Amino acid sequence: MRRLAIAALALAGVASTCAIASLRDAGAQRLDPRRPSVFIVGAPGGASPTLRGDARRTGAARDLLPSGVIRISWRKTIGISVEQPALAGPDGTLAVVGTARGEVVFIDENGDERGHVNAGTAGAALATMTSDGTVVFMTKAGDAVGVRRTLTRPRFVTRVGGEANVRVAPLSLDDGGVVVATMTDLVVLDSEGNVRARASLPESPAQPLLVSGDKVVAISTTGAVFGWTPGREPVRVGSFGAPTDGGAALADATTLLAVIEGNHLVELDLARGARSTRAIAAQGLYLGPPAVRSGGAATLIAMTQSRELVVTIAPSGQETMAPVGSFTKPPLPDGGVPPLVAPLHTQTAPIVDPRGAVAFVTPTDGRVGIISADGALDAVGELICTRSGASNGVAGLTPFGKGAFAVTCNNGVVARISGPEADSLRRPSAKPARPSSPTPPPAPPPPPDDDDDEEP
Repeated sequence: MRRLAIAALALAGVASTCAIASLRDAGAQRLDPRRPSVFIVGAPGGASPTLRGDARRTGAARDLLPSGVIRISWRKTIGISVEQPALAGPDGTLAVVGTARGEVVFIDENGDERGHVNAGTAGAALATMTSDGTVVFMTKAGDAVGVRRTLTRPRFVTRVGGEANVRVAPLSLDDGGVVVATMTDLVVLDSEGNVRARASLPESPAQPLLVSGDKVVAISTTGAVFGWTPGREPVRVGSFGAPTDGGAALADATTLLAVIEGNHLVELDLARGARSTRAIAAQGLYLGPPAVRSGGAATLIAMTQSRELVVTIAPSGQETMAPVGSFTKPPLPDGGVPPLVAPLHTQTAPIVDPRGAVAFVTPTDGRVGIISADGALDAVGELICTRSGASNGVAGLTPFGKGAFAVTCNNGVVARISGPEADSLRRPSAKPARPSSPTPPPAPPPPPDDDDDEEP
């Protein structure tokens, strides 16, 4: 994937100058105060190291999702409350971020715990995994925290300042740095958690940060879109005209896709600032954010008065629908039809693979399933997550290697869903296998020679 530089910061005394570069391929850079240091935007390694998979928030899996019959490979309870999908890093582990105390639990593909870090913070917001494996999140106290699987304590805790913003997912940089947000500012941190650049936005950011070209893109509470090149002032590049549902996805170099007003899938051209409508759910709702694969087709969950559907909408506006669930609401006291209201669904958007296969969660009851590229539907035969209040109990879906994905539940249950492809590739656990039958103890070592006991 083409990696794009978002900022180059040259530090000299108290002065700071900035430059932008666009690169096809680059490794991680070291920060050197004597020369410009290049920050490159792009997804770090791993199946899904950041919210919605990549810096464009497309919800696209890098590996193929399961096909055929799917099943629960394993299910594990980790004992923490969770409000976001797990992150899948380059070492093959899931990082599950707890909400209450900033705990991060690392689980391998066999369901074994490989690390547990307790940051001891006052709550954790949405997280990202940087290119060097650090999990970074903001706290409700306004601190940026970075943790590593191999460390028992946080790698850094940086006081960012300003009012905490728990709704905006950070944006990872290829050099191990990250862009975080407060209620008013965007802040660039380097790989050690040091503040490198900062800018104030005219409106409060409200959705996950993403990247377009050389700009960090922030979407405000009103749907206004701002582009920021570090070292310059943020620029308003357009507006969706209404708040977006769960954020937006970058369909191509300059086109943002988002759901607004409950039933409009709209495009925003960042180069011209023009907005257009791709599709309208005339008899129901669209639930954002959309997942977007190569070619620009957008996939999202739709609801009518009695059905739940996975809908894929091509750039031409052509729709393909697959019913995935049904529900019944009691009539109003006067016998009328109750209004259709979207359930909680922000982090349970579908994910897609390069073939067009879709992994989904039904918004009402949390049933998990897969739609193959040829339209075949298969669902897990039991509910993985326990419903909690108005929520279906699902915190999110995460691509997790070829032929598999992970389901994270609000109550701390994590499950791996796989198909035949994943089963054939599954590696044995790193833990030593327990012998199936008793084995005799090893023979004791021979006694040392008498010469070995003598003093020279």
